[in-house]
Amino acid sequence: MVNTTNRLEGRVKAPPSKSYTHRAVIGASLADGISKVINPLWGADCLSSVHGCKMLGAEIELKKDEDEWIIKGGELKTPDNVIDIGNSGTTLRILTSIASQIPRGYAVLTGDDSIRKRPMQPLLDALKQLNIKAFSSKLDGTAPIIVKSGKIDGNMVKIRGDISSQFITSLMMFLPFNKEDTEIILTSPLKSKPYIDITIDILNTFGIKIEETENGFLVYGNQKYKAIDYIVEGDYSSASYLIAAGVLINSNITIENLFANSKQGDKAIINIVKKMGADIKVKKDKVIIEGEYNLEGIDVDVRDIPDLVPTIAVLGCFAEGKTEIYNGEHVRLKECDRLNACATELKKMGAEIKEKQDGLIIRGVKKLRGAKLNTYHDHRLVMAFTVAGLKAEGKTIIEGEEAVKISFPNFVNVMKSLGAKIEVIK
Repeated sequence: MVNTTNRLEGRVKAPPSKSYTHRAVIGASLADGISKVINPLWGADCLSSVHGCKMLGAEIELKKDEDEWIIKGGELKTPDNVIDIGNSGTTLRILTSIASQIPRGYAVLTGDDSIRKRPMQPLLDALKQLNIKAFSSKLDGTAPIIVKSGKIDGNMVKIRGDISSQFITSLMMFLPFNKEDTEIILTSPLKSKPYIDITIDILNTFGIKIEETENGFLVYGNQKYKAIDYIVEGDYSSASYLIAAGVLINSNITIENLFANSKQGDKAIINIVKKMGADIKVKKDKVIIEGEYNLEGIDVDVRDIPDLVPTIAVLGCFAEGKTEIYNGEHVRLKECDRLNACATELKKMGAEIKEKQDGLIIRGVKKLRGAKLNTYHDHRLVMAFTVAGLKAEGKTIIEGEEAVKISFPNFVNVMKSLGAKIEVIK
């Protein structure tokens, strides 16, 4: 339950990046030797990647006290059971390709209800072009996915760039095992490109070389991952809820562990709130907010920042004038259809919001009222709607708050430490 909150104050750390943690633990599992992932995100999705890597042969020791994971990698094995990756689309997509490099036999990957609806066919089609057999057990392009051990054959793969950047990340992490260089050719414009930048950044650190080409990417063949110690930076996607709360409510908050030179696309939240009129201060590794600010509606292209849509939708409700979110068809393919969910649920609070095929049109009403909201088991909706509830009049009931464990396990405690009036009702 979320109650109206009039003041937020304090200093908090942004949680570690989910995207970087996933890629770091998988990269370390493919490296010969011992790596450390320091300051990892202990969220359910990243722990799904830990579980998947263990099933594929990595030895991983989780040290909560030292806040690090120690990974002995380099030798893939045939899993002795089905790999259940829970709710993690990133894990499913990256490990589907990697699983083809087991010494013999098959790997089977599956997950929860939501995961078993997420599209996989473009990746399966891409792997087929490289002589890798991977297919849906239901033959409908969704998990469970069965992957056969096989050698990569071919030097070119074509794939769409507009459904999920995770397919391309998957190919990038697996193609260094090819004996020859491989060209990834994108047959449609790339969406969510910052996630690909993160992948290339991490792979560079693990000693893997990839180059951008005119119509895609070139992955050099016969490369080996090298064992390293890797420190995970803070997560701008998760910090977006803290930033939104700070700009909407009378506040004086500092968010640490946010790097100004980060490759994360969701760093765009800084420029979005500035463009809306919030004069927040950005230092080398922290953001300082002294709200509240009078916000004005803006148009936002979310092609590269799909995870920010719920945050922007909430900000738009309290801004003056019109906020339009566009170029976001792919936002419908996340944990739930986030465009429809934002429109449906925020309307219950009195928002004036219209759904389009590729986005939302929001007319700022400045005031929302408390309501009972469905979050569709989606962690980003839980956090964005919590921010709406802090600013709304009356009580807001958020159903399914436990979904935050996916990306920001201590979200409620962090918000309460700043003064947010939140109660978890058991």
